[in-house]
Amino acid sequence: MPLFKTPAARFSIALCVCILFAFSVHAADRPGKAGIASQHFLATQAGHEILEKGGNAFDAAIATAAVLAVVEPTSSGLGGGGFWMLHRAEDGFQVMVDSRETAPGAAHRDMYLDENGDVNRDLAVNGPLAGGIPGTVAGMEHVAKHYGRLPLSVSLQPAIRIAREGFALDEKFIMLLKWRYDVIRRWPAAAEAFLDEGEMPSVGHVVRLPDLAWVLEQIAENGADGF
Repeated sequence: MPLFKTPAARFSIALCVCILFAFSVHAADRPGKAGIASQHFLATQAGHEILEKGGNAFDAAIATAAVLAVVEPTSSGLGGGGFWMLHRAEDGFQVMVDSRETAPGAAHRDMYLDENGDVNRDLAVNGPLAGGIPGTVAGMEHVAKHYGRLPLSVSLQPAIRIAREGFALDEKFIMLLKWRYDVIRRWPAAAEAFLDEGEMPSVGHVVRLPDLAWVLEQIAENGADGF
């Protein structure tokens, strides 16, 4: 699935997801409330949606991260990786899940050098050689199986829906898209997904990503093996 990324996010997915549960001393007086912070309101809404379906904080984090992979391709995506810092309130258990992507087995020190031995930055940041072996989906599956209440298939539903039905581009998305416009135009699939008939879209333009929805559906049905 075509994604565009900033250099700072070249080899990682920014899982800027924070799920916080705040309970008052007197729970009978004030029921527990969930606070979810993410880079996009649709991702935050997805986390709340999963909580309402009976999921816990870990399920909500998965849903939030999955939606970010749809609406924030500049620094998030299924083709990247990330770290999960988890705290379980009931017993104080804490763990860091490392789902960072790794270099391909065939990678070598000269893969980004030209015939003169100089670095070809275009190869390093654009196209197939610029990517690592993804870890995001494996991380989602691990967290769902070991810490969540809901199956991965449920937590991915908001992301599947948004990818298929589409989302409106905001000013931030447009600003970053302009920065990568020439590169996006080089790749037909990326141009079809993010541009408006080959031209820069305007704020409010609706982007639909049916191919990404299909990938998410395979993951929902078959887990990491589906990816």
